[in-house]
Amino acid sequence: MAFSTIGDSFSVIATLGGIAVTSWSFNVACGLLFPDKVESARSAVSTRSSAVIGKGFLALLYGVLAFVVISLPNPLTKLLGTLMLASYFGLVAVGISGIAKLAAERMQSLKDGQSNLFDSFAKASMYIVLAAMLPILGWFLFAPLLILFGGGAGLIAILKPAPSREVA
Repeated sequence: MAFSTIGDSFSVIATLGGIAVTSWSFNVACGLLFPDKVESARSAVSTRSSAVIGKGFLALLYGVLAFVVISLPNPLTKLLGTLMLASYFGLVAVGISGIAKLAAERMQSLKDGQSNLFDSFAKASMYIVLAAMLPILGWFLFAPLLILFGGGAGLIAILKPAPSREVA
């Protein structure tokens, strides 16, 4: 017999709220901790969108491979699969932070520079996370496209060599 109580409904809403808050904070943290990589991801999304889609499929293949490896019965392969999955999600997070930075710059240009970049970045990250959680359209269209673009932009950003800095 399938029936739900108010506690079941509350647990679903609390889980969705927790996912939203942690996704938003992880995007903001990636933007603050890895500004060069996020900038590379932003420029890749804004200038080379076809390359981002192609690399996104490549990154998605890596993510699927991680799920296959994690499902194998050997504990060492489960550990390897978990590490692969964590690296894939980190890659996607850097790419999505680049998309959020691009959105933040566009939001800031609409406001004529009246707010600082961090406020716009935090708001853009929140808008992206909430749009991906929108029922039906967000789950089945926006979130998969976001993961695809985020994976491609993150892969391009991670594979781009870091600029050399001279030590005086």
